[in-house]
Parts: sequence; structure tokens; C-alpha cells
Amino acid sequence: MISGLRLPEQSVPLGTYGGWAFRSESYGQSDTLVSMAGSYIPFAKTKAEREKTGDPRLSVEERYSSRTDYVQRVEEAAKKLVQERYLLQEDVAAIVEAAGQHWDWTMNSTTTQSRK
Repeated sequence: MISGLRLPEQSVPLGTYGGWAFRSESYGQSDTLVSMAGSYIPFAKTKAEREKTGDPRLSVEERYSSRTDYVQRVEEAAKKLVQERYLLQEDVAAIVEAAGQHWDWTMNSTTTQSRK
């Protein structure tokens, strides 16, 4: 197990989070890593999309049965952090709302990741 506090968006992910990112081509040296900038690579929406692009990560549909399922899992993760005194109860509603928006953005996005 990796140490540290896992926030609901990491405990119930819709993509892979990284502690680094590649530099934008507009800045030059696009093959150079930028430390502590972070990155986010969304999961494929469906198993078919995942297989088409060769992505080894499970798709959103393989992880969660629905938006409701995803949001409920985020709420459970947030409530666990409240019980452990890492999060305030009054912050749970905002976290759940943001999770629903993140789901909508992910599932309505037309961008797909290619691993080829």
C-alpha cells in the first residue's frame, strides 16, 4: 500500500492522475517532463473504446454501473474521510456535486486516448 491520504477523486477515479506532465509543444521540448505540474488521463468510456485504443486500464463502464453508482461511491469515500476526521461534513455535498460534474465531463467528452 502507498502511504498518504487518498481523496475521493483518487479513491473512486475516472482517470489516471500523475505527479508529472509533459511540456506542451507550444513551449518547446515536448519530450521533457515538468515535475509537480500533474496530469490527468481519463479512462475510456467503454470497454470497446478501451480495446480499440489498446488502453490496459479498465473503462468507466467496467468500473461503475452508472453515474449514480459512481457518485454514491464518491460520497461513501468522502464520508469515510469525515469519520476519520480528515474532512469536514459540510464539504461532502460539494465533493459529491463536483464528482457528478466530473462524470458528466468525462462521459460527454469527445476526446479519446490512444496508446498506439
